[in-house]
Amino acid sequence: MFSDRSNPPRLISPIVNLADRHITTRFLRMGLLILASAISLDSAAARKHQQWGAELSVDMDTPYDRLVKIVQQVSEDGVIRGTAQYKGTTQLDAAKKVKTAVGFEAWKGQGVVFYKAQPNTLAPEHFHETGDQGSVEVRYVVEPAGANLSRLRIAAVFATNTGHGVHPSDGAVEDAEFSEISQKLQELQDQEKKEREEAFAKELEVKSDELRVQLERQRAQLNATVARQQQLEQAVNDLEKGLPARIRTGSADLKAAPYNQSKTTRLLSRDEAVMVMEQTQHWYRVQTASGEQGWVYRLMVEVPQ
Repeated sequence: MFSDRSNPPRLISPIVNLADRHITTRFLRMGLLILASAISLDSAAARKHQQWGAELSVDMDTPYDRLVKIVQQVSEDGVIRGTAQYKGTTQLDAAKKVKTAVGFEAWKGQGVVFYKAQPNTLAPEHFHETGDQGSVEVRYVVEPAGANLSRLRIAAVFATNTGHGVHPSDGAVEDAEFSEISQKLQELQDQEKKEREEAFAKELEVKSDELRVQLERQRAQLNATVARQQQLEQAVNDLEKGLPARIRTGSADLKAAPYNQSKTTRLLSRDEAVMVMEQTQHWYRVQTASGEQGWVYRLMVEVPQ
């Protein structure tokens, strides 16, 4: 197992036995702040505290399938972050996804494993005592860790072409690759949140349109009801106003009720103007100019058409 640089390992095996830097997302923000502070140190001071060969292990509040998808994307993106072989660069840009890597033993644990490597790299930064040409290799392991929980392991090594062994990382590659995975997870979450918000807004718009249609339909029904009511009220008013008429016979009895035996309240004269207020089969209820009301036999009344 690789330890602190103060006691450097003997590189006698082509396989790296990795230590474990295990953190949880609960302390992720604190870790990122510490990482940012460490980067700000001068290189001489920083090297005093490097831990060579420490695998990064993180428990994440992310469903297993989702994390596998994101890690697979990063393993295929052609970039290894956190190391470089030329001044002025911060990453390797010719990496490829590979099925196996000589610097790692075959993974026998649970979950799924991905590898990314860039061959023919000269003395990459952030690997222990590198001066040769070889392959920078990164291994990602995603394991299920419970309901909506996953464990991510990241390790990086430099395997020389000369057979001088495998050189462990100081953690810079692992941290940079983990940062990229975290960023992609956040982008995915942001995109899903945006899609949910858009879907919710669309649903509200559809419901609003449906309610608007219902409102217009009910408003039309109400307008029709009001119009019908107005028609009925007008009809009632017309009835209450009565129809103009006149007495067509020499005289006519104004009866208290619509039958011959009822009391005659007044005798109407020929051509006397009346208003017809109501009618039955044989009688009109009329109102005289003086406001008197009574019943007159229909044949004695002329109602202009």
